[in-house]
Amino acid sequence: MGSSVRASKAPPMPRRVWILGFHKERIQRAGEAIEAAGHRVRSCEPGGDLGTTIRDFRPDVVVIDLQDHPDRGRHAATQLRADRATRQLPIILVYVTGEERTKSDKVVTGPTRRYTLGLDAPSVLNAIVVDL
Repeated sequence: MGSSVRASKAPPMPRRVWILGFHKERIQRAGEAIEAAGHRVRSCEPGGDLGTTIRDFRPDVVVIDLQDHPDRGRHAATQLRADRATRQLPIILVYVTGEERTKSDKVVTGPTRRYTLGLDAPSVLNAIVVDL
């Protein structure tokens, strides 16, 4: 199944993108679309010690899919904001309901972009690729 995300031929600078989420197929499709745009991607479920992955992969941006387990995703975002080394790391939060946005706006500060359509929405993937 191909992606409907338009990828530029050569991004000005490939980015390292870390995608956190629980829906494996949705995360995989998003990763494939971002890789097709020329970026490096790593993904995992939020939770546990995020520090090891951060130190190993050193992402330029973190995408957190809040659609399935919003509390765990917000917790991962607040962990990243609490650590001095990742406090200014750009985070992209993707969720479906306005209620989740309200909760995330109160909890997650710093350089954060928010999308209220699912991570599998082509318009959201296109916007993420353009933002990179």
